[in-house]
Amino acid sequence: MLNSKHYVPILKWKHAEQNALATLTDECKNRISPLIELVMPKPRYLFKDKDKKVRKTPEELFHECITTFRTKRLPVIPDEIIKSWGSKSTFIDFSLLYTLELKVESIKIILKKAVECGAKLIPLLNLSDSAEIKNELRQALKNHTNGICIRIISDDLEDTNKLNEELDIIKQYFNISQSNIDLLVDLKEKGEHYRKYFNFSQEIKALARWRNLIFACGTFPENLSECKIDEPKLIPRIEWASWLDIKDAQVKRIPTFADYAVRSPIFNEKLQFFRSTTSTKYTLENNWLILKGEVNKFGIYLANAKLLINDKNFYGEKFSSGDKFIAEKARHFETYMKNPKVGGTGNVPMWLTAFINHHLTLTAHQIANLP
Repeated sequence: MLNSKHYVPILKWKHAEQNALATLTDECKNRISPLIELVMPKPRYLFKDKDKKVRKTPEELFHECITTFRTKRLPVIPDEIIKSWGSKSTFIDFSLLYTLELKVESIKIILKKAVECGAKLIPLLNLSDSAEIKNELRQALKNHTNGICIRIISDDLEDTNKLNEELDIIKQYFNISQSNIDLLVDLKEKGEHYRKYFNFSQEIKALARWRNLIFACGTFPENLSECKIDEPKLIPRIEWASWLDIKDAQVKRIPTFADYAVRSPIFNEKLQFFRSTTSTKYTLENNWLILKGEVNKFGIYLANAKLLINDKNFYGEKFSSGDKFIAEKARHFETYMKNPKVGGTGNVPMWLTAFINHHLTLTAHQIANLP
C-alpha cells in the first residue's frame, strides 16, 4: 500500500520517460510507482515519394501508426518496462491507443507477457471503458494478482452517489475486493478546482478500505507560447501547492501525490508533427523555470545550461543524473562556441530525459522529507 510519502508520476511511454526512469537512483525508485500511458508512434514519413510531392492521406497515416504499434511496439513493451523499471509495481494505461480493437489486443498481449517476464503491471480501468475492455481486463486478472487501478475523472465526482454505485458494480463484475483496487482521481489540467474535487473524493464510500487513493493533476502548459526567448519565466506548480494544502487538513484519507512531470496532461496528437523548441524545463521547489529556445537551435540548450548551473536555483550535478547531464553540457558550451562542428549539444529526447529525471528526483525527495 502506498501512502502520502510516495509519488506516482504519470508518464507517456516514450524514450525520454523510459531513460529518465532507468537512470533514477535506487533510493528514488523505492519512493515512486510510475503510471505509464502507452502512446501511438508517429509516422516515419509523411510523404509517399522521395520528392515529397505526394502526402499520405490521414487514413494511410492512421493505419500506418496502428501497424507500426502492433508489429514493432507491442511485442517489446513489457521488456522495455523491465529494462527501465525492473519488477517494481507499475500502473499501465491503454486509453490513448487509437482503436478499441488495438486496446483489447494490447491488454491481452502485454499483461500476458508481463506475467512471463516478471513485470508487475497494474492495468488502469476508466469508468467509461467499453464492455470489451472490461471483459479483457477481467480475463487478465485470472492470471495475475496485481489488481486494478480505476481512474476517476472530474465528471465522475460531480455525482458521488452514482460514482459509489458504479464502483460497487465494478467490484462485483471483477469479483475483486477493495483491498486489491487502487483509485486514481485524475483532474488532468483542472488545477484551479483541486480543492473542490478533492472534497468530492472524500465522499467515496469506505474510502479507507481501497488499496490506494491517488490524486493527480497536471498544470504544465501544453505549449510555451506565453514564454519569451531570453526571458526566464517561472510557472507555478499548482498541483504541488494544492496537494500540500490538503495534506495537513483534517480529512478521511490523505491521497498519494501524482502529477504529469514536465509534460502537459493533455496529449495532443497534432504536436507530434511539429518540431520541438530547444527549451529548458527545470523544476524548482514551487515552480518550473522555463528558458525558452528555438526550433533546431540546439546550441541554445548549452547556453541555457551554462546560465542554469551558475544560478542559485541549480541543485548541483550530484543531485540527479539529469543534473549531471546539464552540468556536463554546460561545461561543453565554450568548446562548442569555438567550433560548433564538434557537436555534442544533445537532442530533444536527451534533454527531456534530463528534465524529467530531475523532476522525478526532486518531487520524490520533497515528498519523502515532508514532516
